[in-house]
Amino acid sequence: MEKELLRKLQLTELEIAKEVKRICDENGINYFINYGTLLGAVRHKGFIPWDDDMDFGMLWEDYEKFIKIAPECLKDQYFLQTWKSDRFFPWMFAKVRKKDTLFGENMVAKAKHHKGVFVDIFPYYVCPDSEGDRKSQGKRVMRYRYIMLMKCNMVPWRGKKPFLKKIAVFLKYKFYRFISFFYNREKLIKKYDKILHKFDNMETECVFTQSGDSQYKKGIIPKKCFDGYTQLNFEDTEFKAPADWDLHLKTLYGDYMQLPPKDKRKNHNPVEIKL
Repeated sequence: MEKELLRKLQLTELEIAKEVKRICDENGINYFINYGTLLGAVRHKGFIPWDDDMDFGMLWEDYEKFIKIAPECLKDQYFLQTWKSDRFFPWMFAKVRKKDTLFGENMVAKAKHHKGVFVDIFPYYVCPDSEGDRKSQGKRVMRYRYIMLMKCNMVPWRGKKPFLKKIAVFLKYKFYRFISFFYNREKLIKKYDKILHKFDNMETECVFTQSGDSQYKKGIIPKKCFDGYTQLNFEDTEFKAPADWDLHLKTLYGDYMQLPPKDKRKNHNPVEIKL
C-alpha cells in the first residue's frame, strides 16, 4: 500500500477511534487500546508505521454495556457491527465501521457482511486457571469460531501464504464447512456465548480474547494488567491503556521495543480501499 493512502486510512481509523472514546467517556465505560495500537502508542506515540488498523479492548462487562448503548449513541456515519447486528458477520468481537467506505480483504471476498473501514473492539472473558478447564474452553472456542467462519462464507486460505500452507488451511476449513451445515446460526451463537461466559463467577489469574487471526492461547493476558487504567498518547489524542501496559505488551510480544525485520512487518494487506 502506498504511504499516502496508508496514512489516509490511518487517519480515518483514528476518527472512528475518537468516536468510540467519546461514547465510552460519556457513559462511564472502561476501555483500553491493545495489540498493535497499544504497541504503537508506547513505541511510536501513534500508529506503527506499517499498521493499517486500530484495536480496543474491554472487559466483558464493559463490552456488553458498550454493545447495548452504542447503536443509539454513534453518529450517523458509523455502524456498530456484531454477529447479532449483521447476520453475515462471523467474529466474536465487534467492529465500529464507517459507512460509505470499503476495506476489502482477501479472506472476506465472498462474505456479505458490511466491509467499511473499521476499529476492532475485543471483549475479554474469564480464562480458567485449571489446565483442564482451559484446554476444554479453548478447544470449544476454536471449534465454534471455525464453524462460524464457514457459515459466513469466509475464505481464510486466501492471501499471501506458502502453497502447502494454503492447501493445509483449505482442507481444514473444508471439514468445518461440512460441519457448519448441521448448525443453526442462532444456536451456534448461544453455544459460543455459553462457553465464553462459563467462568464469569470464578476468581482467576487471566482473561482471554480472540483477534481475527489468533488462536485461543495467544489471547490470554494476566488479569492484573487491568487492575487500573492510565492514559497514553496516540497521535493527537490520549486513550486509556491497561495500567500495567508493560506486562500486557511483554505477554503478547516479548521484547516489544525491538523492531521486527522488514519481512515480518505485516498488516491486513487489503486488496481494495475506499475512503
